[in-house]
Amino acid sequence: MLDGVFDAVFNDPFVSTSAEYLPKEGEAVPGVRVIVSSPDIDASVMGFNAVSASMIIEVRAGDVVQPRRGDRFLVDGVTYTINEKPQASSTRKVWRFGLVEI
Repeated sequence: MLDGVFDAVFNDPFVSTSAEYLPKEGEAVPGVRVIVSSPDIDASVMGFNAVSASMIIEVRAGDVVQPRRGDRFLVDGVTYTINEKPQASSTRKVWRFGLVEI
């Protein structure tokens, strides 16, 4: 049942977009569907509150089997690098990780 839900969400053009996965080793994987979000992150820096932008991508584990820090994604002509350890969802069907633009 969950597979159908994930398929619907990741194939919805209002929720997800197409990207190219560029692993550090191996061949590129075009046409990967990703969910991109850019939440603000609040942080305290030397007693002052600072707000910075972040970039988070979610991708189906069946599309990207083992993403790693340093792998890249090309999304809408912009290349991003995974800058944190990818986290699997509780169902192990989706990867989630932060990225930085290069």
